[in-house]
Amino acid sequence: MQLLGVFVAKGSGQEWSPYSATNENLLRHGLAPTMRWLIAVALNESSLTYGGLKRLLEERDGFSTIFPTRIGWVAGAMMETIQAVEPNAPLLNVLVVSQADETPSRGAGEFMAERFGDRRLASPGYKKRYPNSWEHHFNKAASEVYAYSADDWSCLYQKVFGHPLPSERIEDSRDTLQQGNEEDSGGGAFKYGAGGEGAAHRALRLWVMDNPAEIRGSFAKARTETEFGLDSGDRVDVAYHLPDRSVMVEVKSRISNVVDLHRGVFQCVKYRAVKQAMDVRTDPIVEAFLVTETKIPGEIKALLKRHNIRHVQVPLDRS
Repeated sequence: MQLLGVFVAKGSGQEWSPYSATNENLLRHGLAPTMRWLIAVALNESSLTYGGLKRLLEERDGFSTIFPTRIGWVAGAMMETIQAVEPNAPLLNVLVVSQADETPSRGAGEFMAERFGDRRLASPGYKKRYPNSWEHHFNKAASEVYAYSADDWSCLYQKVFGHPLPSERIEDSRDTLQQGNEEDSGGGAFKYGAGGEGAAHRALRLWVMDNPAEIRGSFAKARTETEFGLDSGDRVDVAYHLPDRSVMVEVKSRISNVVDLHRGVFQCVKYRAVKQAMDVRTDPIVEAFLVTETKIPGEIKALLKRHNIRHVQVPLDRS
């Protein structure tokens, strides 16, 4: 994907320079890519944190560092631009959510208040005082967004910005949102893709299998195995078997990016659910752990907490 920006004279030639994250530049150059990313998110029936949108605009669309507090303003400005052309368009901006609770912040309240005819949604503090009502209206708005097709979004994008959004560009954006650095997202024989498992991932996987006590002291006597097969066809990186519980472990090595980590959380959710379904005992205890070699960002911490997945960071140097 081409990285956008501006060329500035420097010395005898010209060099690329990112857009400075001023209000003017964000309005002129940031609204179209924001809509494009959120269309991809909508078609994936997912959401994007404020930090995630900030990172995409910086890393993929040529902006210098954007203050996190500006992202909600960008999403709101995008929605106002859409509504100037199509007043009844779905509230695409509600898919930009807080990492803490996976709902939009108070700035979305004005849009939801107008959409659903309830001015209370726009009042300061409404989200905090009435979280159930806030979530109800957010879910309703998100459902409207998810109901739009790729063709609907493409037509709306062209009406708003005056140039087409080809289906290939939409699919490219969707793929980018799920593009990690590690090939370990498949199942069975296809888990590591055509290129095979990377050396860093393999080394971490085998170390975690051989050192259960380093993950948790009470796991010291666990029976361990790697590439544990589930009835879903998935293979879990490492499984610990104890008398009173099973532990499914997904590992993400030092080369993992935030997409890999995000995927890892949901791999843990899936592995835990499938293992519980396989167990003939009543209410079997199955835990899931995400093991990494590097620190994880706040949005991943929040996701782990939300889904009750444990995290352990192990040293890079384990010799």
